[in-house]
Order: sequence, then structure tokens, then C-alpha cells
Amino acid sequence: MVEPLELEIPPEAEYVGAARLFLAAVGRHFALDEESVADMKMAVSEVCAGAAEDLRTPGVLRITVLPADDAIEVEVAPVNGTGRGAHDGLGSAALSWETALREPLVRALFPDSSYDAAAHVLRLSVPRETAAATE
Repeated sequence: MVEPLELEIPPEAEYVGAARLFLAAVGRHFALDEESVADMKMAVSEVCAGAAEDLRTPGVLRITVLPADDAIEVEVAPVNGTGRGAHDGLGSAALSWETALREPLVRALFPDSSYDAAAHVLRLSVPRETAAATE
């Protein structure tokens, strides 16, 4: 059984780049095509950006990669925590027009994904090409 790969980052804009680098390394390691890696990085970036804007977000986001023979499963989810502050219902995430675009963007990239924008939880699958498919 292959061990999952994990990265934990604070939900802050400054750390989205680290998440993208992690996913790029995953893509290279598992020989994913460039378009799939770019889509994966975009979807995960949107979740991280949403968490960074939300005052209710726990202190850490965990990005987990589970390699399988036919696909790479990616999950983004907050680690249980107490949050960064009280939420008055008018946080920046609630008012941001970018927030309204996140879910349609993620769904366009990964139609079969499971995405809860309010909870900052994303589960998606990136198919792996087999040698037979590339011949």
C-alpha cells in the first residue's frame, strides 16, 4: 500500500504557492500530464484562497494525495481547530464576488469532484495515463 502524501499549511494567501509547488511535485513524480497538473493546482488554489478569506477557518489546511494505480486522489480539508476568530456573517468570503465563482470553476475543472465551498473541503480524482493509453 502506498502511503499518502500530505502538506499542511496555514490558510493564508502567502502559503498558496507552497500548495501549488507541492502539487506540481506530485504531478512530476506520478507522471501526470501538464494540463491535469495545472487543473489540480487551480482547483486546490481556489479552496485555499477561500479559506484564507474566511474568518471561521481553522488554523491549518491539510492537502492529502492518495496515489492509486488508475488515479491520484486529492483532498483538501481543514484540520480540526478552533478557528481564527468570531464570524459575524459578514466576513470577506461572504461578500466576495470571487467566492461565487469558485464552485463553478472547480466543477468545470473536475465535474465529478466533491466540493463544499463553505467548509473548504475538496475531493477530486486525477486520472493517471497508462502506458497502453499513450501508445
